[in-house]
Formats: sequence, C-alpha cells, structure tokens
Amino acid sequence: MSRAELSSLTGLSASTLSYIVRELLNEGFIDVAETEPSRGRPSQLLRIDASRWSVIGIKVGREEVRGVLFDAAMRPVRKSSIRIFSHMRNNEGYASAVLGIVKELKSERLLGVGICSSGIVSGGEIVVSHLMNVRRLDIKKLLETSLDIGNVVLMNDVDALAYFLSNHEKNDFLAVSYGTGIGASFWNNGHAKHFEIGHAIVASEGKCYCGQTGCLEYHSSEYAVIKSYLGKDIDFEDFAMNEEEKYRSIVEEIRAKARSNFKSMEIHYIEPFRRLSLVLGNLIMVLKPSSVVFLGEGIVNDDMVRLLKRCVEEKFNAEFIGDVDFQLAHANWEEGVALATVRKFLPKVLSSSIW
Repeated sequence: MSRAELSSLTGLSASTLSYIVRELLNEGFIDVAETEPSRGRPSQLLRIDASRWSVIGIKVGREEVRGVLFDAAMRPVRKSSIRIFSHMRNNEGYASAVLGIVKELKSERLLGVGICSSGIVSGGEIVVSHLMNVRRLDIKKLLETSLDIGNVVLMNDVDALAYFLSNHEKNDFLAVSYGTGIGASFWNNGHAKHFEIGHAIVASEGKCYCGQTGCLEYHSSEYAVIKSYLGKDIDFEDFAMNEEEKYRSIVEEIRAKARSNFKSMEIHYIEPFRRLSLVLGNLIMVLKPSSVVFLGEGIVNDDMVRLLKRCVEEKFNAEFIGDVDFQLAHANWEEGVALATVRKFLPKVLSSSIW
C-alpha cells in the first residue's frame, strides 16, 4: 500500500512513518514498487519482502495431517499431506505425521510453525481429542527435541479459522464450525477464545463418543441429520470413528442435495438446528458479538445460515440477542494458524534484527 494508506491505517504522522519505513527498508523487511502514473511522478507502493521469512501452517485432523509453507507475503510456496488411517489414530501416529510434514516443508529463515488441531488444546500440547484418539500429545516439545524448532504455536482448529477471518472482519465475531463435529471461537480485541460447544450438554439422552450423555454433537451435528435422512438409528461412536470409511458417501449425498435444493432437505435439519440454536443464542447473549460467522464442510449455502438465524430468533427475545448479523464464510485452517504464528513471533524478530 501507499505511504498515505499506511498513515491513515496506523494513525502515524508522516514524519514518524517515514522514519519507520526507512528503518524497515534498511533491515530488508520491506521493499518499494513504483507504479506507472496516469500523469505526474510515479507513485510508490510499500510491500513486505516475500523472501524475508517463511512460516509453516499445519492442520491436524482425524483423516489427514496437511501443511503449507508460506512466504512472508502469506503466499503458499509448498504443500504436503499425510493420510491418517485407523491404525495411526494415536499419539505415535500423529507425532510421526506432524514431524514428516515439518521435515518436508522446513526452509531457511523459518519464522515458526503453527499447528491447529481438533479437541482441547492447551499450551503446547493436544490435551485430548476423542476423535483422533489422542491424549497429552506435547507438540511443542516434539518439534523442539526432534527438529530444534522453538517457535511453535498450537491452537484449536476453530481458533485458527478465527485468525483467518480476523483479516476480513473489522469487529468482534463468533466463528462457528459445523459438520460432523461442531466448534466455536470468539474473536475479540485481537484474540481468539475457543468454546468446546460440541460437548455442551443439551439433553438427558444420547450417548456421545466422548463418554458424556446429551452432547450437542450427538443432537445437532451432521450425525443427527443423517439419522433423520435415513430414518434409522446409527451408533454415534461408530459414526465418529469410522465416518470416512462407512458413512462418507451418505454425508456427501446429503450435502449435495442440501446445496442444490435446501428446501427439500430442511425437514432433516430443522430439529438439529433448533438444538444448536439454544447454544448459539446463549453464547450471543453472553458474548454480544457483532456477527456470527459460519464455516465448515457441513454449511453448504446461505439457506442453512438463514434457517439457523430463524431458529435463534424464535427462541430468544430480540432485546437479549440484539441485531446480530449471521453470515456464511469460507476460511483456510493452515493460513489462519500460520498468520497467528507470524503475529506472535515477528515482533521478536523485528526487535532483535537477528536476520
């Protein structure tokens, strides 16, 4: 962008901005591109030097571990993925896959590695992910001891989506990921806060794969939609553990039909969405987000978002939830967690000028 745009964005005076720009140019963090004017002198655009650093973003999931190497301009340079089969769904299998991806993507001037995962994440470890059969997997220690990489960010995968969206959403928002699982993250004041809403208890029946009874995922995820569509019961633990092998074709069939003609499929979503709306409405009342942004493979069009909004408005008084905006978005896990990694570690690099 131009110096004038930077000045407007940062609120810095022209003299202060010029000083900072000159220092960044001398350090090689940015460069200048001249644009051809329609008349008069050429104008200058400042941009990040794409070769100044790189960052890796990794998504750890039940079916796959995949990663992307980004340059300093957040453009993808290389990609790598490892398929996760049932015998690999344990600490050892995921540790091996993560190491394999990082080894494949590691480059010079690596600023850091960002990893996002389903389940409960704290500090540098995956505390528990029932879907992946993982408990107490210390990712940060793994990369430090095996590859001598100390700059590691580990976060929940919905938080990574929130970081991605933060580049596009101006205000605070609640990000909700919907599919075979359900998760949420609240973005506020530059930070993401994960909510394990998939295992919020919303009923007194329904045995969840996590061991609890009455979890939201049992009653509102695509599992509940599939049961309605097929008109028969399905063991939830079997669905969670073998979704890709045994149920993927029916999941894709339902999504395709919902995408092309949601009205014909609404009957199968209405009850699951009514249960989901109870949790959403309560979160909206407590958090007061400006908008609720829906993501995930299970949200296939705006009709589904409109139905969810209608379900919330039927349950909650307008004065309690306010005029919150509901919208559909598409985001990238790997880019989101890579962006979070840059935001965490780049200030240290700028202050130390170690490169």
